[in-house]
Order: sequence, then C-alpha cells, then structure tokens
Amino acid sequence: MRQRVTAGAGVTALVVLVFALNFYKLPVVALTPGPAEDVLARIKVQGNTPVYESKGKLYLTSVGIDDDVRFYEALLDLANRDVELRPRSELFPDGDSGDEVDRENVQLMDQSKTVAQVVALRELGYPVKPSGVEVGDVVRGTPADGRLEAGDRILQVDGRAVASIDQVRAAITSHRSGERVAFLVSRDDTRTSVAVRVAAADGQPRVGVELRERFEDLPVKVTIETENIGGPSAGLMFALSIIDRLTSEDLTGGRRIAGTGEISVDREVLPIGGVAEKLVAARRQGATIFLIPAGNCPDVHGRVPAGLRLVRVATLDDALRFLRQPDAPAPGC
Repeated sequence: MRQRVTAGAGVTALVVLVFALNFYKLPVVALTPGPAEDVLARIKVQGNTPVYESKGKLYLTSVGIDDDVRFYEALLDLANRDVELRPRSELFPDGDSGDEVDRENVQLMDQSKTVAQVVALRELGYPVKPSGVEVGDVVRGTPADGRLEAGDRILQVDGRAVASIDQVRAAITSHRSGERVAFLVSRDDTRTSVAVRVAAADGQPRVGVELRERFEDLPVKVTIETENIGGPSAGLMFALSIIDRLTSEDLTGGRRIAGTGEISVDREVLPIGGVAEKLVAARRQGATIFLIPAGNCPDVHGRVPAGLRLVRVATLDDALRFLRQPDAPAPGC
C-alpha cells in the first residue's frame, strides 16, 4: 500500500511539473523570418519631380520577434533551423518593456527614412545641408550623463551657433580634459544652458554623447509608407529605392533583389541583427540576390538558402556598383 501511494504521488508530481512547464516563460526571444516588402511600391514623391517605374523589385526584409517563449515552444524552436533563440536581454536591455522597445524602433525607422532620403538626394546631385544637430543618445557614466538628454537640439556651443556635427565636435575637441563646454540646447521647446565637463576617451576630448544631424525642408518631398516594421535596418534599401524611382535608370534590371543594412549619412552600410532570418524571408519572396552588410558575413555561414546569391556591401557605392554592373565580379560572403 505504501509503495502504491508513493508511486501515485510521484506520477502526480510529474504531471504537475509537465503542466507547469507549459506555462513557464523563458528569458529568451525567438527570431523568425518576417515579411519582405517591395520598397519601390511604397515610395511616394510629392510635387512635379519625375518618377520612373522599374521592372524588378527592391525588397526590405524584417524579423519577427516572439517575446513570449514557453518551455515546449522553445523545444520546437530549437528543432526549426529558421528560428533562432536569443537571450531576451540582447533585445530588451535594462529591463525595457516591449512597448518601450517598440517606440524606440519606430523612432529608429523614421530616422533611417530621413537619412536614406539625404543620402539618395545627395547621390542624385541635390544640395542637402543639415539644419541642426541633436543628441541621439547619452552614454551612461560619462560627463554628459544627467546633463544632456536624448532629443536635445544643440543650438550653440561656447556661444557660437552650430548646424552640423563637425561644428559641435570641433568645439568639444578645442577643450582640454577637465575644462567645461557650454551648450545651449532646446529641450521641450525651452532653451536651457548646460555646462559639461570634458573627459579624455581614446586620447580625444569627449563629453559622452552620440550626435545626429537634423534635416528639414529637403529639396524633394519623399514619403515611404511602412507598417508594423521598426528599426534602422531598411536604410540601404530605402536609399536605393529612392534613387531608382527618381532616375530613368532601372537599377533592378528586372530582378528581385532584397537586402538589409543601416545606412549612415556618410554612405556606410552598417551591420544589423537577425540577418539569417532575413535571408529566409527574402528567398520566400522569390528574391535571388541579397545585399548584405560586410559586417554581417560571419553571421550567415552555413545558413544561406539555396538559390540566393549574397553580395557583400560596405557602402552605398558598393551596392550601386553591383546594380549598375551586374556582370562584373562582386564579392560574396
């Protein structure tokens, strides 16, 4: 009788454990292939600027994120080569909520659209100058931490008006470590004076801010309609699509071309996350070519879908060179 009771209790405990595991949320997120969308179809140009059609497609690619991974779901995900489990802290740093990250990704998407327009219009010969500088982020533990804030628009440095990052940097680097830089910023529509001590970092005077330039009244009004997609990683495809729509030259050549990569105002293509899942998304959409940031090549070894050719790009010029000369040799990964 005692053995039967013990065995029965063991079975009950096992059933309870199995049932409980079904509700146990793991500290991971699951990355899955997201939608791939033709950017050319989403670009709208206002005014009388001529717009041209293309025979092919230029796809942005995205990643789906599941932030509610349960124990048994994780087992299935581990068996699926198209799904990648990553620590939640990588995507949600400092305990940020999903809503906070979503808001940040929307802002990053808007910024990437602006930068793409600037880069594309400059490529097409339009004079585009920054209209101002603002603080993009403040590095924790630096002199600017607690003094300057993300979103501050920098109006003056040491009493002189500034309108570009180079001007702000020149003012900061004119100081020695321990001296203070006088900023006049616009914060919440209020002008505020802020003094920040200069510290040495990598042998250079620094205050601990990341800067970004503002661009207003661009010479051509372009809008890019996107839904439920965030982050900066579509910048390259935005820029290429704008160039393609505003020139008679068809960069696609009738091909289905996908890609990813954040683009900087200096025309650099920066690496992004989730690139392996984006390759799958691109191939599912029928793309045969994928423009991949050079810095992401180590992330995709052994994970390239059959029928998809990778073209490694480090700058916008690399991408344009390949699109304009498809028969010329182009580096892969």
